[in-house]
Amino acid sequence: MLVFSLIAGLVFATVAAGSMLKISFPSPREKREAIAATLVDRFLVGFVIGPVAAGLDVNGILIGVLLGLGLSIPAALIARAYVPILLTGMVGGLGVGVAYVLVY
Repeated sequence: MLVFSLIAGLVFATVAAGSMLKISFPSPREKREAIAATLVDRFLVGFVIGPVAAGLDVNGILIGVLLGLGLSIPAALIARAYVPILLTGMVGGLGVGVAYVLVY
């Protein structure tokens, strides 16, 4: 489970941060901070889906979507970019959930 969680977190974080590279920010510092925050946030979302699904003995897809959405709400409120952040959280959570179901 630990290996799955690490891989899922790294993949989700890499994809999410990569999608931000073309976005313009007021300064290079703010861009670095936003990408670093995304890396940490999305890594942890991807990391926890498998163990939570296993611990609760609930379908990984459901847990993935719920955690992806729920854990994205604070970032969406702070950034005031609701649709892209919540959608990325849900789709990424769905992807990790599907991977969990396929592996376990």
